[in-house]
Amino acid sequence: MVTIDLKALLIGLLLLAAIVLVVFAAIVMANLVTTIKKLNVILDDTQTVTGIIKEKADETKPVVDDLSSAVVSFASGLKGNETSIASLSNLAKSLSSMVSIIKNNK
Repeated sequence: MVTIDLKALLIGLLLLAAIVLVVFAAIVMANLVTTIKKLNVILDDTQTVTGIIKEKADETKPVVDDLSSAVVSFASGLKGNETSIASLSNLAKSLSSMVSIIKNNK
């Protein structure tokens, strides 16, 4: 007859559960390291794209400012505050600046 001590059985089951838990934790940590590496690559790409967008926004800001001032001067010229020729001249300069930036970005 074989007798199994209940205390020894419980200790064996606990040891088995601990081994399974350690293996599971190791697998989770390995997957977490892989995920963090991929996340770092994504963040680096995002930083690069954000830098490019900032650079282009800085380049186009003067053109947008010139265009808005030209539109304001054209509108005030229509009201009689400024000559129409000067207003059209400012508008043409702004448009030519915008066209040159677009050509340079291609």
